[in-house]
Amino acid sequence: MSERTNDTLRFGIVTDIHYNPESETGNQTEAGLERCIEKWTHEGAEFVIQLGDLISREGPEAEADLIAVRDILARFPGKVYHIAGNHCLAVPPERYKAIMGLDSLYYTFATHGIRFIVLDGMDVSAINKPQTEADRHLLAYYRDVVKAPFYCGAIGSQQLEWLVNELDLALKNEEPVIFLSHLPLLKETTDEKHGLLWNHEEVTAILLRYPNVRTVFSGHYHSAAQAVRGGVHFVVVEAFGGNVMTTSSEAASTRNYKSPDCILKLECFQPHKIAILLPFPP
Repeated sequence: MSERTNDTLRFGIVTDIHYNPESETGNQTEAGLERCIEKWTHEGAEFVIQLGDLISREGPEAEADLIAVRDILARFPGKVYHIAGNHCLAVPPERYKAIMGLDSLYYTFATHGIRFIVLDGMDVSAINKPQTEADRHLLAYYRDVVKAPFYCGAIGSQQLEWLVNELDLALKNEEPVIFLSHLPLLKETTDEKHGLLWNHEEVTAILLRYPNVRTVFSGHYHSAAQAVRGGVHFVVVEAFGGNVMTTSSEAASTRNYKSPDCILKLECFQPHKIAILLPFPP
């Protein structure tokens, strides 16, 4: 068992499960998630963050797959926070929210004096009808001019306004902030094939204005990646691989996402102590 202290926040994180019960790895996925849940529970994780792309199939199978993998993760005895990925929204957004028990695809929560902000990177996208005139122009620009990957998206005007308000409040309350986004925010943490948040430059510029923003966790890319910009650590979590490792961040000095001993080390949470349980490939 890893070293613990009573004042350490411990949580699990997993991304890009891509559950498909009819695939060759369907049973392995369930067994791997059960091992994760056992490990999270054993290590004292207070909650689990699921960073998106729970499913892979589209059409009528998508909803059944979503419910099935949701129920597997619900075996964890604590709270599971869900972030929608592009594959998740093969189930229409309103139906997805109903199944996952969400009022909104972007939201915030706080624990141990730390503010978590969940972003909806598919807010303006090919699968969502724009809510404002600004969002209609945004969609047309990225779709028709930039020709950005159709399976990615942008944060719309209303969500951006909400985001700034949440950041202002967190700064006023002296809360360090962790962002959760399925889509990566930096080009150096993804590749051309997978893409990233369409308006990543605008969103990143907003985050960097706030000295209390510490980390952005993302998925989507499937490989592990990390970059540091303006003192903020942008960490892309490796796609689910059927097992789990214990990682810890307690004001360590290195900027490497994965050290040779499989320990995640970040220097950005002091004096807060955080232990994170991440999946890793077999």
